[in-house]
Parts: sequence; C-alpha cells; structure tokens
Amino acid sequence: MSIFQGVMQEELDRNLRKQEAFHRELASLRKGYLCLCVIDGIPYLYRKHREGKRIVSEYIGKPDDPKSLEAKRHREAYLLAKNSLKELRIEEKRLRKAIKDYAGL
Repeated sequence: MSIFQGVMQEELDRNLRKQEAFHRELASLRKGYLCLCVIDGIPYLYRKHREGKRIVSEYIGKPDDPKSLEAKRHREAYLLAKNSLKELRIEEKRLRKAIKDYAGL
C-alpha cells in the first residue's frame, strides 16, 4: 500500500468514526421542529414530530421559559449534527472514489 492510499484510508476511518458519533448524538436528541402558535394573542411553543402517519404536537411552554430555551438549543444541536453528518457522507463518497481510482492506476 502506498503512502497516499494509507493516508486516504486513515481519513476514511476518521470520517466513519465521526459519522458514528453524529449518529449517536442524533439518536439522543429529540426529532421534530419547533412551532410558535399564537392562541388568544399569547404565543406558545410546540414541538411537532411525526408518529407513523400522524403529526403530533407537544406543548413546551411560552417562548421565554427556560424549557423553551432548552428546546431551542436542542433543535440547533440536532440541525448541526444532521448537517455535519450530511457533509461527512459526501466526503466519504469522495474518499472512497479517490481510493478506488488510485488503486485502479
């Protein structure tokens, strides 16, 4: 194995480890999106997610409550992990292609 192949394989292994870490993080965070609903002029925050074919709304609280702020932080962490995982998958495809193309030379 050449130095190039060794380096690329190490990068691929690192990428796969990071993907696994993001999968674990996503499993620990709650799915769904946050929705601000105004009822009788008072704003309330809900988390909506899918259970089977139904969309279920879960009451969180008023937008300035600590529980709502925590829900917002969790949602931001979920989106960051999801986007990072997407980028890692794209990088994995590029690494696999580079390794395959180099081996075919």
